[in-house]
Amino acid sequence: MIRHIDVAAQKIFEMKEKEPAKFKRLIDEGIMIGLGVDLADRNEEMAPANKIKKQNRPKDPEYASVAESVIEGNSEETVKLTSALLEKGKDPTDLVLNALMPGIQTVCELYDIGESYVPEILLANEALIGGVELCQERIGEVPSQGKVVSLVIEGDVHDIGKNIVVAILRANGFEVVDMGSDITVEEAVKAVKATNADLVTGTTLMSTTKGSIKDLAEILYSEDVPVACGGAAIDKNFVETFSNSVYGKTPLDAVKIAKKICAGKSWKEARNELY
Repeated sequence: MIRHIDVAAQKIFEMKEKEPAKFKRLIDEGIMIGLGVDLADRNEEMAPANKIKKQNRPKDPEYASVAESVIEGNSEETVKLTSALLEKGKDPTDLVLNALMPGIQTVCELYDIGESYVPEILLANEALIGGVELCQERIGEVPSQGKVVSLVIEGDVHDIGKNIVVAILRANGFEVVDMGSDITVEEAVKAVKATNADLVTGTTLMSTTKGSIKDLAEILYSEDVPVACGGAAIDKNFVETFSNSVYGKTPLDAVKIAKKICAGKSWKEARNELY
């Protein structure tokens, strides 16, 4: 019995190196404690989270407070702080990019290493949208930077990432057609033609549906409309197996890709410049 526990513990510690998110969840569920494994090095496990927070924290103290309110998922505080800064004359676009976005970026990166969970992302997203909407009201009508169709591909209903992408694209002056989730390739192509879109952002959380992203990109090749691909099931290596596609690791990458494509650059140029 002792030997079996030792073997199990060894497997779990191997998991710490290869799958940190799964390792973290095992800790939180008490499995490690139940096995009698020494958790003394947990502080070391927390180091990546601290590094992420430090890297993303805005230098401006007032902006840092806004970012922290987003991280905490405190919508009321986010709206209050954002409103106060707007009243002080802060540029609304600058607030979105350098106060609100660092908050949601932090939560997304923490999720990737198992230090944040879906409920926290949902709350952070609500806080982000509250702040972004205030900034959009202050910006008012501005010339469109371009038109983007955003969707979650057929077979997947997870739309958190897509919602974040839509919010920040709109905050950056892009006209976004939000198709929602579980969208077929045929529906997406029809929407692109009907709206004369410049770009499609397609996301999926499930590996079983990512093939449809490839199908969409290949069909839209003839329309000269690239697909910005992202989501938990998508990585750079997969995206580079097919044409007319650009990989986006974070929601902010969607803005970078959209700006490049709408400025007249090809999907190849955007891909090479981004990664």
